[in-house]
Amino acid sequence: MKKSRSLRSMIIFLAVVLVIPILCFSLYLQAQTWKIMKHNLQRELSGELNTADHILQMIVDKYDMVLYDFCTDDAMIELVEDINESEKPSDALKYQIRRNLAHICNRNEGVEGITLITESGQVCFYDKRAASFVSTKWANRISVSDIQDQMALYRGSSEVIGEAEHPVHMFQLVRRLADYRNINRRIGTVILSVDQSVLWKEIQVSAQSSVYVCESGQIIAAADTKQIGSSILSKPQRGYRVLQTKNKKTGWDVYHFYETAQFEQMVFTNICIGLGTLAALMLLSLTLVSLMTGPMLEQVGRLGYAMSEIENGNFSVQIPLASQPANELERISAGFNEMSVQLKKLMEAVKQSTVEQKNAELQAMEAQIDPHFLYNTLDTINWKALECDEFEISSMVGALADILRYSIRNPGDMVSISQELSWLERYIMLQKEKLEQPLSVVTDIPKELMGYRIHKLLLQPFVENAINHGFRRMKEPCRIEISMKLSGEQFYIRIHDNGCGISPELVRELNNKKSSAGAHVGVANVRKRLELYYGENHGMYFESREGSGTSVHLFIRAIRGGSQDEDNNSGR
Repeated sequence: MKKSRSLRSMIIFLAVVLVIPILCFSLYLQAQTWKIMKHNLQRELSGELNTADHILQMIVDKYDMVLYDFCTDDAMIELVEDINESEKPSDALKYQIRRNLAHICNRNEGVEGITLITESGQVCFYDKRAASFVSTKWANRISVSDIQDQMALYRGSSEVIGEAEHPVHMFQLVRRLADYRNINRRIGTVILSVDQSVLWKEIQVSAQSSVYVCESGQIIAAADTKQIGSSILSKPQRGYRVLQTKNKKTGWDVYHFYETAQFEQMVFTNICIGLGTLAALMLLSLTLVSLMTGPMLEQVGRLGYAMSEIENGNFSVQIPLASQPANELERISAGFNEMSVQLKKLMEAVKQSTVEQKNAELQAMEAQIDPHFLYNTLDTINWKALECDEFEISSMVGALADILRYSIRNPGDMVSISQELSWLERYIMLQKEKLEQPLSVVTDIPKELMGYRIHKLLLQPFVENAINHGFRRMKEPCRIEISMKLSGEQFYIRIHDNGCGISPELVRELNNKKSSAGAHVGVANVRKRLELYYGENHGMYFESREGSGTSVHLFIRAIRGGSQDEDNNSGR
């Protein structure tokens, strides 16, 4: 017998074993904490940078739309064309253009000026700060960049206006006047000058962050105007985390500088708190370990494993036990073993009962042949014998015998399509005698499908309903169409008649799986048989309009059969 360890030796052993993993775990946890905080900071800074870039995009889009509307205005294009075509444009013509330029500046906050340079070299401008389109210190000296085939260009301005104590730095939007009747013809260029401070009314960053907009490495926009004009490379990066992205519309670079001193202090404080917490937890863990024993944990593990096996359907699992249970866990395990045995017996009994019940239901349903069919058929044969002295009666009696033999022999059996259709022909031959109108049956079934197998008497209830209900009081010839198709692993069967049809209410009732279909026992039986045969892999629904006939659609799993001779022999 294995010697049990004393509680004291167990505590010492577990303490030695657990101290090292706990220390390693604490270091790993702190490393993960630092990594997570660093990741969160990176994500937060990336979010701030993307927000700044998005706001820059929105603000530029706003002024770009203003400039676009101006540059595509037909009236403005005609005025500029008149200037280009005139050797000496009139003052009235220039006045109209300047008035439109003034409207652009006065209606849009942040626009400091706008300059129009025609293709002929004429310069028209409006200086918002000077409120003049005649006198300015900068608006008439703006150079036009070569925008080549582009329609728009964005650039930082080298012009600084305003007082020396409060300079105004600008960025500029340059766009060609566009005559869409001849897009390649150059008319002129418009430069919109915008105060860079409009950006910082929307871009909000924390006190530890700074955002700069740069063009070719030179700062063109910043909250601190003293930084504008200097190189971004001259900014000290020690003690900062720097993120950069390129604005897709303007091509400008957006830089985000974050001072890391506060973040590092926060990380250090968090690590100290974490280490202290882990030390306390380690002491608490050692205390709790002294209360635990190995055999109990082992017994719990066995019990958990056995329960998982029961969940997976293995009812034969047993937990190894001592001859005499010594504690509560062993007594629970003994009860579990007894429960496992009883569950196994119960499941076997339920399985056997289910199989027997299914077979009984199939035999009972397939044995149900409408007694009215037998009575009406025998009555028809009798009257035929009395009225017509012909040998046709012998054929009818033989057909009836075949029908009875086919329906009674081997309930629940499967037959080939050809065998089911052969039986259905005999059934329809007898049913024709009850109709006052001619009855024709048309089948559209590919030859290669004749060997596939279906359950017996699957089609008969629908044919019977068509004859007994659909063709009642019909004056024109009656017709039944039976078609079958194979779609992948599924068999599609359609039974259509040109009878009187059924009401929408009855169609809904027949298509309701939970309905018993009223007096239509055959339809209810077929639905139940399909559920027993194919489970969820089947479908059945009705389509009908009053006066336009009825269609029944069946979807079942396709089952390949044996040879044609085997099918014929199985039906004899």
